Amino acid sequence: MILSLKKYRYHILITLAFIILSYILNVFIQAVIALLMILSVGIVHGANDLQLIQKKTQKKTQTFFLSSLLLYIGVVLIGIILFYALPSFGLLFFVAFSSYHFGEQHLASKLDSTTSSLKRSLIYISYGIALFGLLFTLQWEQVHQIIYIISQQFISKQLTEATFFIGLALFLLSAAVTPSLRALLIFEVALLLFIGLLFAKASLLLGFGVYFVVWHSFPSIQDQLDFLYNDKKNRNWSYFKTSAPYWLISLIGLFGVYFIFEIHTWEFLPLFFSFLAAITFPHTVVMGWLKLSEQKTPAQPSAESSIEAK
Repeated sequence: MILSLKKYRYHILITLAFIILSYILNVFIQAVIALLMILSVGIVHGANDLQLIQKKTQKKTQTFFLSSLLLYIGVVLIGIILFYALPSFGLLFFVAFSSYHFGEQHLASKLDSTTSSLKRSLIYISYGIALFGLLFTLQWEQVHQIIYIISQQFISKQLTEATFFIGLALFLLSAAVTPSLRALLIFEVALLLFIGLLFAKASLLLGFGVYFVVWHSFPSIQDQLDFLYNDKKNRNWSYFKTSAPYWLISLIGLFGVYFIFEIHTWEFLPLFFSFLAAITFPHTVVMGWLKLSEQKTPAQPSAESSIEAK
């Protein structure tokens, strides 16, 4: 418990600061802060996927890079088409993928090597479902409006509450029968409820932004730095240089669509979350592949395993 508190002390302090600020700042200022966080650190954390692929495969030829780039762009386009042609399915698909990805980032380092792949998957996705269910329930008024604009589907508060309780119950059951996680169960539930306090007090955008950046993106970037550059000097600068082109392309794409197609102000949040889903989907696939390959070849490091040694 003490080690866990020490590990997350900065995350907790930053989150607490934003909870306090949410009482002071109006919704517009909260939105500006959240957008700045997500459009900077949030997007950058997923902008180095091609380097991760090259590092893992040890293939650094220009042909391999170009083929990987085309495949990556193709996955992004599939995500965009999915949201455009089948918005309800695309949204559900994104939430399911993100649930697994968020759970994996947060819990992978706490499971030992004897935990089966099936149990790992259940733990990851149930934790993520509980997290999204909590956010959707506490911010139901904005969430159901955004979902309706994207998919023309109404989502009731009873459904979001059921999603949270089902996710939480599955997480508690799967964690209770996992020895390496059982001792941390009370702490993890308390941490989830603490994050829920952020979701309840801050706006939807700020609550999601703080979780996405502070609890997910920063730890992911640290893991990627350890995987890509290990003890290399100026590794932060190296990471930023390789991330910058893809980061800029993402920003140009988002604001290009917004201004060229003259999107209404009230449509920006649905556009923003659809855009975030489209660019997050391939990152989730890449990180899932790295983790899967790590389980098959445990001697090799992965982009999200370095915390296990800390």
